[in-house]
Amino acid sequence: MKREHDDLEEQLRNLPKHSLTQEDKRKVIHSIRSAAKPNRLKFLKPLSVFVAAACLLMVAYLASPMYKSEITQELKLGLGSMEEQNFLKSFELEIAGIKSSEVTMDSSKETLHGVRVKVFLKSKKLIPIDVWNSVEFRAANPHLFLKDGYGIGNSVSYSSTPSEDGYHYTVAFESLYANYSEVEIQKLLEASEEIKFTMEYQGKIYGLNNKSQKTVKVEAPLATSFTLPDRDQNVIGLDGKIGILGPENFVAEDTRRVAKLMLYYWGNPESLVGKEYKVEAMNIYGETFLLSEGVLSAGLYSEDAHILTSFPAFTGEGEWQLSFYVEENLFEAFRIEVLPPLPKTENYILLDAPKEIPVGKTHELIIENRSGEEQSIEVQLMNSKGIIEQESIFQLDPNAPYDNQGTIYHYQGNITIPEKGEWSLVIDGEQTQLFEN
Repeated sequence: MKREHDDLEEQLRNLPKHSLTQEDKRKVIHSIRSAAKPNRLKFLKPLSVFVAAACLLMVAYLASPMYKSEITQELKLGLGSMEEQNFLKSFELEIAGIKSSEVTMDSSKETLHGVRVKVFLKSKKLIPIDVWNSVEFRAANPHLFLKDGYGIGNSVSYSSTPSEDGYHYTVAFESLYANYSEVEIQKLLEASEEIKFTMEYQGKIYGLNNKSQKTVKVEAPLATSFTLPDRDQNVIGLDGKIGILGPENFVAEDTRRVAKLMLYYWGNPESLVGKEYKVEAMNIYGETFLLSEGVLSAGLYSEDAHILTSFPAFTGEGEWQLSFYVEENLFEAFRIEVLPPLPKTENYILLDAPKEIPVGKTHELIIENRSGEEQSIEVQLMNSKGIIEQESIFQLDPNAPYDNQGTIYHYQGNITIPEKGEWSLVIDGEQTQLFEN
């Protein structure tokens, strides 16, 4: 019996601190119960030291400022309780879309070209920021070599605000810039459809959904902006056929700009007024959803029919086709470019889209907040390397508007973005995701 105790004691001492299995515990308990009293004391001494040390380490960690409840699953993984599970796979992280575009860079002698590939990811559960910033994303293709241009963590956009289908993130990759011809650029864009995306976390490589979404060709004409001569209103659409009175630009995930819209129709009033209409949106991946439906009213001015309506928020940036139907028959269709989501933090959101802010000019920004606790806030402009380029003080607007959720507080101030690139804002100590202007 003593020999068995010695063997178990030696085995216990050599085990990693977190890997005492149920079978080992069973053997230890059985041996202790079967041993003579002196041998029990001999064996219990190192066991008690082990248990006490483990408990002290755990208590110290939970009491430390480093502990965060949202990374409990990561902690459990380290202690071995999720040994048989794939940690990141439990979040159901997958590719929601891929967008490739040509980018340019002006060198001292010539303009260089490259390809930027944006991968839009989503997860059913929130991925803790600590885990997200420790993930390295990779893109591989036999014909197109991409690099993560900003290093681990800095090339991704992180959002903790859930949508109907989960949480959304963005990863950007870029090819090397070179003197590519138009033919070569086109080949690079086509090759980006066959990229294999993976990510590495804690030394393990996980494969994402490596099948790029198939795109559909959107053939409707591009919307133009035109002025209605009888009321001096600017609308977008197809002059003399269909128009939308609303914002100059639509923004993904934003409900403010689509809360109140006017649709104008030109044609035969008899085939329009009192007829059922609907408007559908389709992106380049063939995903469609209903924007509006109802019954058309008579025209107010020179148009032949109109309707006051609102749209739901567009689910993503990029090119969308809007199709207008009357009595289930296609009336007209046109394309629009939806801008990326507005930069935001946990408590603040910018009301200006970065692509609407002029480069090199002082521009007044409005930042929205729900608390209004501060009379003024500090806003810093940070470049992609983490260097503060500008600091401004934004003042609280005393004329706070209202909506169905209560008071909205607006802070106003000036900012100057010196050049095109990728930036972020630090608003009252909270940083937005990277955005392009």
